[in-house]
Amino acid sequence: MTKLLACIDASQYATSVCDHAAWAATRLGAAVEVLHVIQRKDAVAARHDLSGAVGLGAKSQLMEELVRIDEQEGRLAREQGKLLLQAAEERLREQGVEAISLVHRHGGIVETVVEREADADLVVIGKRGASADFAKGHLGSKVERVVRQSVRPVLAASRAFRPIERVLIAFDGGPSARKAVAFAATSPLFEGLELHLVIAGTDNDRNRDCSRWASEVLGGRAKAVEIVGGNADDVLVAEATNRNADLVVMGAYGHSPLRTMIVGSTTTAVMRGVTLPVLLFR
Repeated sequence: MTKLLACIDASQYATSVCDHAAWAATRLGAAVEVLHVIQRKDAVAARHDLSGAVGLGAKSQLMEELVRIDEQEGRLAREQGKLLLQAAEERLREQGVEAISLVHRHGGIVETVVEREADADLVVIGKRGASADFAKGHLGSKVERVVRQSVRPVLAASRAFRPIERVLIAFDGGPSARKAVAFAATSPLFEGLELHLVIAGTDNDRNRDCSRWASEVLGGRAKAVEIVGGNADDVLVAEATNRNADLVVMGAYGHSPLRTMIVGSTTTAVMRGVTLPVLLFR
């Protein structure tokens, strides 16, 4: 049976993650595993204490207090996690998902997601986490790390779910983008949806070959396959708006992390530039 891994936390994105997971699960006939990860906090940093500034006699008392605070925070985090998982299960069932499992873990978010996705076909995660700055255009660092390390398609949920009817596929001819097109051509997830494929760049022989390939693979599912001139970052964000897309599909991080640090990434630029969910393939 197809299985989705839905990753939730205490952020505003938790509800949206459940809604996007429910949408995908009902179309795919999939089970959903809801994952919540408790990260260990530094009790000293959380309390804003500078233990080095106190005398030796006070340090023992301080450490006892920090241990107590850490234990209390751990219990609160576990209770919060249980409530989040229960609420997620209720929301998924309300939307017709029947096969649901709840998983509560301690540890690193990225490492745990990569571990749990081994049995999943698709990962759903919010664009930002509970500790992210909600300034416009911000992308959660852990989301980017999950996408870079995941071997499964990752659906990065927008802050709020809206019905998905039109899909923009960003195509550059690379291996991950071809995987995305092949998925769109065959998966029940896209059955009956309006697909628009856009190649950003010059109208040259290479891009025309890419256009022909994509048209053949998508067949009757594609409403439009077009080459649009301009910088990929700007073109894709603009086309998502112009075509009233509800979802963007694209290959993820085709270049090395080092090169991305130097010249940037179209993947990150699109995720920041659109207020839509983005389905990413590695």
